[in-house]
Amino acid sequence: MDHELSQGAALLRLLPLLWLLPQSWTAPEGLPIAEVFTLKPLEFGKPNTLVCFVSNLFPPTLTVNWQHDSAPVEGARPTFVSAVDGLTFQAFSYLNFTPAPSDLFSCIVTHEIDSYTAIAFWVPQNVLPSDLLENVLCGVAFGLGVLGIVVGSVLIIYFRKPCSGD
Repeated sequence: MDHELSQGAALLRLLPLLWLLPQSWTAPEGLPIAEVFTLKPLEFGKPNTLVCFVSNLFPPTLTVNWQHDSAPVEGARPTFVSAVDGLTFQAFSYLNFTPAPSDLFSCIVTHEIDSYTAIAFWVPQNVLPSDLLENVLCGVAFGLGVLGIVVGSVLIIYFRKPCSGD
């Protein structure tokens, strides 16, 4: 019992040193890591493609399923697997969709060898501004430019002094 207490005390003394450990730990080799992103910049109402990128994969046997708001989605394109350095593999799965502000998509990757499951979520972020705002600002700038030309011309004509020949 005393030995266990001394081990616990030693571990508690090492606890403050945890900050020295690297901040970005990688998953053990072979456990898949999933990330989801869009293929094109995000614009609501315009067709786009979600990409589920799976890395740190060995052996390359996996199943990729998509969900939209916790409901299974059909129509995902086949998963493409390719080799990378160090005997690991990476995979890509694609899903065509039209984004909406309330979307929640998830890519569920199951490693068939050990039934390990990695889940990556996607919610709309960094939306491109609407074309409407750009068009309104352009129109306002054009209107101010025309107004400036008209006011400038009127002022030039009004304050022009006739030349006297004396």
